[in-house]
Amino acid sequence: MGDHGPGQAYWDENARRLRTALRSLNSESEPPAVVIGTGDLVECGKQPAYDRLVEIMGELVLPFWPLPGNHDSPELLRSAFPHMPWADNHASWAQVVPGTDVTVIGLDSTAPGQPGGHVDLERLDWLADNIEAAEGATIVAMHHPPFLTGIDWMDAAGFKGMEQLQEVLLAHPPTRVIAGHYHRSIVTRVGSCPASVGISTTLHVNLDLSNAAVPAVINDPIGYELHCVVQNSVVQNSVVQNTVGRNSAPQVITHTRYIDRASAPQPIQI
Repeated sequence: MGDHGPGQAYWDENARRLRTALRSLNSESEPPAVVIGTGDLVECGKQPAYDRLVEIMGELVLPFWPLPGNHDSPELLRSAFPHMPWADNHASWAQVVPGTDVTVIGLDSTAPGQPGGHVDLERLDWLADNIEAAEGATIVAMHHPPFLTGIDWMDAAGFKGMEQLQEVLLAHPPTRVIAGHYHRSIVTRVGSCPASVGISTTLHVNLDLSNAAVPAVINDPIGYELHCVVQNSVVQNSVVQNTVGRNSAPQVITHTRYIDRASAPQPIQI
C-alpha cells in the first residue's frame, strides 16, 4: 500500500481513508506477514505529518516497512521508523519476511526536490548485491515504477537512471517489482519480471491515455495489493495446478482489494 497523503491537503479525509485500509488489513482472514508502504506516506514531508502518520499506523497490528516517495522527507521518515535497517547513504533497506525465505528489497527512488524518480550508481550496485544475496523469492519495492505507463502528464516527471535500473533488473531478475506514485493499479513486465503499481488510499490519478489528457484525480475505490508467494504451484482461475518437476520457482499472485466508492474525475493543478 502507499500514497497515503496525511498532510496539508485533504488532511482529515486522507487520514480517514488510511484508517479504513488499516481496518481492512487487520481483518484479513489470512493476515499478511508484512505491510509494505511504497512511498508518499505523507503529503508535505513535514514533522507534524509524520507524527500523525506514526499515530495512525499504530492502529495496524501487522509489521509495517515504509519507503520514501517524492512527497516524503527521507530523513524524517527514517527518524519516524527507526526500527528499519536503513542503508547508510539512502533510505533503502532489505530484509527477510519473518518465517519465510522471501526477501523484500526497498529501493529509495527519490531525489530532493524532484517529483520524478532517481537512482544513482551507488543505489544500483546496492540493489544488485542484495538481489544476488537473496536465497528465496525476491520482491523489489520502490516508489517510482521503473517503466512508462502511458499516462503522459505523470510520465513527464521522468526517472533519472531508469534505463540503468532496467538493466540491473534484467541482469539480476527478482521475482516481482512493486511500486506506487501513480495512485492506480497498473501491471506490466520489466524483462522477465512481473511489475505492478498499487492503488492508493487517497484520490487516484484519472485513467486517461489520450495525448490531450490533463492532470486530474478521481475518487476511485481505495485499497491495496495482496502478494501471495506460492512455492511449486500456480493459481489459475481458482484452480491450483501442481508444477513440481516442471518449474520449482516461486510464483507471486497479486490480488487488488477495493474497499470504497468512485466519483467523477476532478482536474488538478501540478
